Order: sequence, then C-alpha cells, then structure tokens
Amino acid sequence: MDQGLAAVLGGCVGVAGTLGTGVLAYLAARHQVRDQGKAERKRLVRSERREAYRGFLKELSELTRDLDLLMLTLVGLQLDGATPEQWFEKMGACMTLSNRLKALKITSNDIMLAGPAEIALLVGPAIRGLDGEWGILHQAVCAFKWEREEQDQYESSRQAAAESISALGARASIILNSEDI
Repeated sequence: MDQGLAAVLGGCVGVAGTLGTGVLAYLAARHQVRDQGKAERKRLVRSERREAYRGFLKELSELTRDLDLLMLTLVGLQLDGATPEQWFEKMGACMTLSNRLKALKITSNDIMLAGPAEIALLVGPAIRGLDGEWGILHQAVCAFKWEREEQDQYESSRQAAAESISALGARASIILNSEDI
C-alpha cells in the first residue's frame, strides 16, 4: 500500500470516528433534553395537583369547622330554651353554609381535572358527608330543636365525613409523594 492510499484511509477512519462521536453526542443530548422535559412535566403536574388538593382540603376543613360551630350554637339555643325567632335567626348561617357547599362542589371539578381518577372518586363521599351534616343542622333550625336524636344523627354523619376527608387527604399525600405522575 502506498503512502497516499494510507493517508486517505487514515483520513476516512478519522472522519468516520468524528461522525460517530458526533452522532453519539447528538443522541445523548437529545435523550437528556427529553428526560429534562419529562422531569419538568412531572414537576408541573405535581405542583398543579398540590395546589388543587391543598385548596380543596383547606375549604373542606374550614367548612367542617363552621358546621361544628353552628351545631354548638344550636346546642346552646336548645339549652337556653330559645324562642322560634332566635332559632330562625340561624337560618342565615345555614344558607351561608349551603352556598359554601355548592361552591365546594364546583371547586371539586379542579380535583377531578387534576386527577388521577382515584382521587376524584374520593371527593364525592367527602362532600356528601358534609352535605349530610348540613342537612341535619338545617332540619334542626327549621324544627326549632336540637335534641339527642339530632345530636346522634349529626355525630354519625360527622364521623362518616371525617373518615372520607381523611381518606381523601391520605390518598392525595400518597399521590403527591409518588414517583409516578
């Protein structure tokens, strides 16, 4: 083999090596960009879910507190032997809570959209539990009484709502802390 041919072959090997290295570098960079995009998407989805879950659970907690405060007010009215007019004054508080429950039902759409479906399925029982509590309180205000029967019904409904809310919160935590989003 003469020197010219050897130089050409050597140059070809060098070019092929350079091209191969370039192709491998391109593929590695492309893979890295794709992985970064996936990681960014997961972070964004997790952040959106966290905000949706946090807002919804916060409203659930505040509504639960306000339902309990109304219940304690009704207990006080019963113990004080309040007049029907005094009971009727609490109708405004009942209607405010009713409106907040309606708003919570609308807000639950954020949870359903944020997903996944398994969390959306836990929203309904939590809202129904609070709706049951509200129904008992509203009925008591309309009947001008809060006796042992209403108290027992309320406690039963309260327990069911608390379990539903706890299940929702626990599942939200698991989803947010999961690697798979």
